[in-house]
Amino acid sequence: MAIASPWFPVLVLALCLALGAAIATASPWYRALLAQPSAHRFAAIDGLRGFLALGVFFTHVMTTHGYYAFGRWDASFAPLYVMTGQAGVSLFFMITGFLFWTRVLRGGPLDARALYASRIRRLAPMYFVSVAAVLAVVAVLSRFALHEPLYELARELRPWLSFGFMDTGSVNGVKDAHVMNAVYWTLAYEWSFYLALPLLALFARGAGFALLVACTIFFGLQAPITLNFLAGALAAVAVQRGFLEGRLASPWLTPLPLAALAAVLSMQTAYAVAPIALMFAFFLFVVDGNSLFGLLRTRAARLLGTTSYSFYLLHGIVAYVAFRAIDGALPVGTMTAGQHWSVAAAAATAAVALSALTYRYVEHPFLAARAAPAAPSAAPAPVAVLELPSAASAAALKRA
Repeated sequence: MAIASPWFPVLVLALCLALGAAIATASPWYRALLAQPSAHRFAAIDGLRGFLALGVFFTHVMTTHGYYAFGRWDASFAPLYVMTGQAGVSLFFMITGFLFWTRVLRGGPLDARALYASRIRRLAPMYFVSVAAVLAVVAVLSRFALHEPLYELARELRPWLSFGFMDTGSVNGVKDAHVMNAVYWTLAYEWSFYLALPLLALFARGAGFALLVACTIFFGLQAPITLNFLAGALAAVAVQRGFLEGRLASPWLTPLPLAALAAVLSMQTAYAVAPIALMFAFFLFVVDGNSLFGLLRTRAARLLGTTSYSFYLLHGIVAYVAFRAIDGALPVGTMTAGQHWSVAAAAATAAVALSALTYRYVEHPFLAARAAPAAPSAAPAPVAVLELPSAASAAALKRA
């Protein structure tokens, strides 16, 4: 099979689901976590997150091949894999827009201080752990020696601490450090949305909301990826006004959202109005409880969804280490498709296992702190996130 065959990610996905099921069964902590009744009626969203993060991973599997084979961090030779990442990012943003606009529609003034504090607890700990992991790899590759003046090193480190608002690059002479984590840019979009939310909430109802929608569309057409947040908010409005009420949850209707998603994956970019409209249709089905023939409600899918933020931030680092380690013995650029995807499968399963640990010991303690003394809860994993701003680390997904 060719390296861009769609059967390879199917096999990797099956392995990750099997590992997720094993962890969910073998770990008493995760068994208890996943056995809790869902805190809201949108349980299918939790199962969806893991698949979106894996879609981003598949993009990076192809960009890694492009990097070693052609010298470019690029997956344009495999358009399907560009789209799995772009669609994943778009739907992650849609989920964010939906969940937080739902909070706005519940009524009452939005507590900006509480909002920002919760987002810091949710996003910052795992983000800084992932940055530390990147720098640990850089230290090993640098043989724990300083190869640049301290002021230059400090300048190079600034973007790594910016939550994606600055493009990352080389660190201490490791020129390709940026490819270890090509997802940070999405966090900048997330943070921009959170920062604007208290202001946007002032226009949540009546004519103000119509004006907000019109302005978002007008300005969003300049950067269509931002329209995903609007699509999520519109889904929240549809739920709040009772337009859905389980009408789309029937398994008999499942071919419709799957067809919409398949149409998106056949396009050239997900960052345009037509694919966003199709993903919005897909998302409405999921919001209304359609679990895609039960897949999104399985224990394995929920485990992957619960740990998806960790996976999102760690998968690039794990894949980088895996491919770099094997490159000396077997040049990655000359690997057969089977060899390349075998390494990818090992990296994916290792990232799933590592993410289960980091969610348990890094993410959850900060989430539990705000809800103590309640039992562990699977709080939403926000981003997800892959590609738009410039810089080689993001170029593969920016085919808009």
